Amino acid sequence: MKQSLSNWYNRLTVKYPIVSDHEWELLDSMTKKKVIKKGESFLHHGRVARYAAFVCSGQFKFTIDDEDGNEKIIRFAFEDDFIANCESFYSKSPSAIRITAIEDSEIRRFSIKKLQPLYDLHMSIASVNLDIYQDLAEKTFEHQYLLSLKSPVKRYKYLLENRPLIIKKISLTNIARYLYVSREAISRARLFLLNKSQNFCD
Repeated sequence: MKQSLSNWYNRLTVKYPIVSDHEWELLDSMTKKKVIKKGESFLHHGRVARYAAFVCSGQFKFTIDDEDGNEKIIRFAFEDDFIANCESFYSKSPSAIRITAIEDSEIRRFSIKKLQPLYDLHMSIASVNLDIYQDLAEKTFEHQYLLSLKSPVKRYKYLLENRPLIIKKISLTNIARYLYVSREAISRARLFLLNKSQNFCD
């Protein structure tokens, strides 16, 4: 049966083994393949969220604007991650965040409203929903902790040690926006840690 599974959720069966093949096929029937080009938004600021999606390929950033209109990044999403603004959906309020593709990306989009009835019928899908909420809460807490670190060096070092995927895949400009410092500060922090590492090896 596994060989007949759609590619988009092949990997997710490993991430969420509690969901049966039948339930994946049910979810598959509710989704729509969408290609989001680099710079295009999955969710616009000020729009009420109606959709969620799993990322099949590509990268996304969740952003807000500060008082001066500067973009701040609060989260990234990569392959197999879940993207949505459920707070906007449940409160029916305009989204305070934008979700934008960092590169050409492919997603499987579905209506949050149509998915909700499945939670009562399929406990495994409800369990995945709770896992996703927990993961989002942990990422929010982690970002708050990251911003509590006092220097760009400490913030960049934290990413190196704990979130190497961000270092590997995300541009320096977007890392700076995620760490709430200037690009120049991140460049200096990166150079400092590189020199420190080389001196230690010597």
